Amino acid sequence: MNTDRPAAEEERLKALRRERFNNTEGERRYQQLVAQRAQRRQQLMSQSNVHKGTLSEAAKIVGTCTLMCPEFEREERQLKNNIAQPEMFPGTRQADPARTVKTFHRSAAGNEEPLPEDLRTPETLQRTLDHLVNVVIAADQELRSCHGFVRDRTRSIRQDFTIQNIRDSTTVAVCERIARFHIVSLHILCGNKDFAEHQDMEQLRNTLKTLIELYDDHRKARVVCANEAEFYAYYIVSHLRDPDAKRVAERLPRHIFTAPIVQQALKLHMLSESSTAPRRDTGTGWAAQNLGVQFFRTVAAPATPLLLACLAEYYFPSIRRSALRSMCDAFPYQEGKEYPVTDFAEMLAFDSVDEVQEFCAQFNVGLRGSGVKLGERVKGRIVFQDPAQKPRRTSPNLRVVGAKFHMPPMH
Repeated sequence: MNTDRPAAEEERLKALRRERFNNTEGERRYQQLVAQRAQRRQQLMSQSNVHKGTLSEAAKIVGTCTLMCPEFEREERQLKNNIAQPEMFPGTRQADPARTVKTFHRSAAGNEEPLPEDLRTPETLQRTLDHLVNVVIAADQELRSCHGFVRDRTRSIRQDFTIQNIRDSTTVAVCERIARFHIVSLHILCGNKDFAEHQDMEQLRNTLKTLIELYDDHRKARVVCANEAEFYAYYIVSHLRDPDAKRVAERLPRHIFTAPIVQQALKLHMLSESSTAPRRDTGTGWAAQNLGVQFFRTVAAPATPLLLACLAEYYFPSIRRSALRSMCDAFPYQEGKEYPVTDFAEMLAFDSVDEVQEFCAQFNVGLRGSGVKLGERVKGRIVFQDPAQKPRRTSPNLRVVGAKFHMPPMH
C-alpha cells in the first residue's frame, strides 16, 4: 500500500468515492420521488373531483417550492449527468442543492404537468435571480462561459411566473432585470462564435412583450411602475422597422409617450424607417430618403442611454447596408476621388479601416488606397450587390456604444 500518496490525490479519490455512493443513494431517492409524485398527482386530481383530464383543468396551480431547483428535478438531472458546472460542488460532478437552478422545460406532448412542488414561489424566483446575478454573473462578468446557463435559467424563472399566472410587482421587477441582462448580452457577446444573437433578441422581445402586458394591468389598477417609460423605449427599439411598434407608442399615456427616453427611441425608429427602402415614385431615389448617418449620430448622442444604444447596435449592419447602397446610388465614381475611408468610418460608426473594408467587400464595394469606391459602375450598373447572407456584427462597437460605458449618467 502506498502511504506516500499526495494529500491532493487522496482528496480527489475521496470525492470520487463520495460521488459513487451518492449516485447509488440518489437513484434510490429518485425512485422514491417518482412513486410519491404519482400518488400526489392522483391526490390533487381526486381533491378537485377531476378523474380524467389534466391538473390545469382541476385548479389553479400555486407553487410551493422554496428551493432554486425542485428536489425531483435535481435528482433526475444528477442521474442523467445533466448538472451544469455552476451548480456543482467544487472538484466534483455532484449537484450542490444551494447552487442548482431549475431548467427551462419545453411544452411537448407526453410531458408531465408540473405539481405545486415543482413551481417556485415568487420570493424564491426573486432569490433565484439574485443568485444568478450576484453569484454566477459576478464570477464571469464577460458572460463568456455563463451566458447560456443564465439565459436558460432566467427563461425558467419567467416560465414559473407564467404557469402560476403571477402578475404582481415582483413579476415586473424580475422581468425588468432579465430584459436588461439580454440587452447587455447583445453588446458584450457580439461576434462571439458561441453566441446566437437572434436567440437573445427573441427572448428579449418575449420578455418585453410580457412587461407591456404587465404595465397595462398595473395601469388599469392605478399602480405606478417606475420604469415603464424605460422599457417601452426598449420595446420600440427592439422592433425597429416594425410599424406595430409605433402603434403601441401611439396608445401610450401622455406622460409615458413624452418621456425623453421614449422620444429618443421613436427618433431612432423614424430614422431606421427612413433608411430602409427607396422611394422611386418621388424621383428622389435612395439617397434623399436615407438618414442612416443621422441614425448613428443619434445613437452616439448623450440623450441616448447606454442600454438603448446597446439595443440599437443590433441593427447596425442593416442600417449601414442601406446607407452604403444610398451613397453608391448618389455618388458617381471617379477614379482618384474615392470617398475618404476615415470619414466613411466616422459617419457609419465603424471602429477601424479594416472593419470598413470587410463590410464593404461583402457588397462588392472595394477600397482604393485610403478611399471607398462609392458608386463604381460596370457597363452603367453599380457594382453594389447584396450578399447571399445578411452581414452580421463581428465585434462590440466601441466608437459610439463602447464610449458610453465611460460617460457620466444623464440627469
